[in-house]
Amino acid sequence: MSILLFKSALFIALGIFLVPKKWKGYVVLIPILLLIAVSTSWAWEALSTGIPFQFRFLKGYWSGDLVFAIDNISAYFILIINLTCLTGAIYSLGYLAPYLDKKGVMSISLHLFSFVGLHFAMLNVVMLRDAFSFLVAWEMMSLFSFILVIFEGEKETTLKTGINYLIQMHMCFVLLLIGFLYVSRVTGAFSFDSLELYFSLHNNLWIFLLFFLGFGIKAGFIPLHSWLPHAHPAAPSHVSGVMSGVMIKMGIYGILRVLTYVQSQFLEIGFFILSISIATAITGILYAIFQKDIKKTLAYSSIENIGIIGMGIGLSFVGKGLGSDLLATLGMAGALLHIFNHSLYKSLLFYSAGNLYYATHTRDLNKLGGLAKYMPFTSTFFMICSLAICAIPPLNGFISEFLLYISVFENIAVSDFSGSLINLAILLSLVVIGGLSVFAFTKTFGVAFLGSKRTTEHHNIKEVPVIMRISGFIVLPIMLSVSLFPNFYLTQISTIAFTFTNLNVSEVVIRSSAETLQYIGLGNLAVIVVFTIVLIVKRAVQSKVHIASGPTWGCGYTSGDFRHQYTSTSYADSMRELVGPLVAIEGRHTSFEEKEIFPLPRHFATQTQDLIEEKVIMKPVLYITRELPKAGWAQTGMINHYLVYPLAFLIIIGLVTLIGVL
Repeated sequence: MSILLFKSALFIALGIFLVPKKWKGYVVLIPILLLIAVSTSWAWEALSTGIPFQFRFLKGYWSGDLVFAIDNISAYFILIINLTCLTGAIYSLGYLAPYLDKKGVMSISLHLFSFVGLHFAMLNVVMLRDAFSFLVAWEMMSLFSFILVIFEGEKETTLKTGINYLIQMHMCFVLLLIGFLYVSRVTGAFSFDSLELYFSLHNNLWIFLLFFLGFGIKAGFIPLHSWLPHAHPAAPSHVSGVMSGVMIKMGIYGILRVLTYVQSQFLEIGFFILSISIATAITGILYAIFQKDIKKTLAYSSIENIGIIGMGIGLSFVGKGLGSDLLATLGMAGALLHIFNHSLYKSLLFYSAGNLYYATHTRDLNKLGGLAKYMPFTSTFFMICSLAICAIPPLNGFISEFLLYISVFENIAVSDFSGSLINLAILLSLVVIGGLSVFAFTKTFGVAFLGSKRTTEHHNIKEVPVIMRISGFIVLPIMLSVSLFPNFYLTQISTIAFTFTNLNVSEVVIRSSAETLQYIGLGNLAVIVVFTIVLIVKRAVQSKVHIASGPTWGCGYTSGDFRHQYTSTSYADSMRELVGPLVAIEGRHTSFEEKEIFPLPRHFATQTQDLIEEKVIMKPVLYITRELPKAGWAQTGMINHYLVYPLAFLIIIGLVTLIGVL
């Protein structure tokens, strides 16, 4: 029965095309809730019993029966996918309301159907092992997300961004296809499970690197990240929340799935993941600091958090290579918990950014300011999530990063000199990343929500409708549950971490770490209780007096205005000289003429360039684009020449087959 319900979800979603505009958003909840109910029951069975199970989803598939396989890794990702898609669907009810009068019926219907399709495709991605069906689901995920990104495709920049995203997703697809084809050539099987045989007989590192490149594009590891900072700002905020919260984690899922089959070269693989993850985290948060588009700031922050997740995975495999079960287990547990934590606070941050756009019609931080007075719920959501993403206690982001810290600290005690240096380098990286995160989000929150309004364009700013706040009221209690009961979450997640480590030894490690986290949970509870009491007392005292409001204090200078406040650009200016080799900031202005006695108004604007994207991605692309016209000599216009080309191609294929290349 559950299989039939799961199959029917997309067919039910077709009803979106049949109902009036105002009901479409509510109709989309039906297939979303159906997918959640069915897939959550499967995930719960796998997690509660601890036994992976398979069942036939579709009989008579052309490559064989279509089989769903659900183990604890799949189940964990199913729960994260379902929660984020639910909050995204609810948030979309309010966010899309202004578009109902602007967009056509087909545009709204296709967008909402694609949202259900993306949810359906991601669930299939984590439940399929057959390579062909997995790649079909992977391609469905890319196509549905492409449609969602280009919702405002009438804007040229949005359409270009969508095309760029689709091209890079197809590059990802091609890399994965090559990896599976190569493995099937050796093993005779075209599936994830064939990796086990391949890794037992061959070098593990090189084929892993091929799969890492494919999955790394989706995840957003640097330098494979160039699609991400453009796609998130272009997409509607509920789509950005789902893409950042879970869709990029499909890349992490793919990497983890491949790693379950790796049987040797743990140290080399771990060091590779660790190195690229540290570079990703530091570079991502540095770029976030210099953005003035709030959604672009959050997009680069997502790259940073992918780096932190990768650091946990890298630590785990370094631990396996060194024989340190503690490092292997806690590193993987920290990575898995951070996947969950990031899906919570990053989706809510994107929803909050959507609230700002809904109220002010701009994402430019330099045009925002003082919004905490007008949007108290949004400012509270954004502040709490900013603290969480900076790993500041008593919030959940601290818990997952604490697991990485404690794994490294404990490992230092049993490491040799070179191992201790590596551990210290990792600790230093985590500290730098944390400090830069605080810098980035104090800038973002302070510029957008504190001070005074920076423009007179925003006259009637008010809090968003209640329907757009419901997602926040769902996410925040779950975030608090992680911070208050971290030992419970660690115990549950450890069963997934055991997939990558030795079960018997790891149980002792987890038990001692869970006790430490229990005390941290009690400390977090004490902080929250004290803070709540202070707020209650403050509110009681202030209820008896009149609270006056006025312009931001100007240090005694009463003639100032909003132009004397820090902008997003000026706040980040102190970091510019430190990161010059990585970030290029272009300034555009008109100089004063020498004879201009009474100067006319001038405008100054800056634009941040991603040098890695410019040098590593765009430079080769531009070179190829420039050289492609030279291939025009082959277009002779003569049909006899065109008939020779496929013949030459067949001859080449025959030759390389004879010499054993194919």
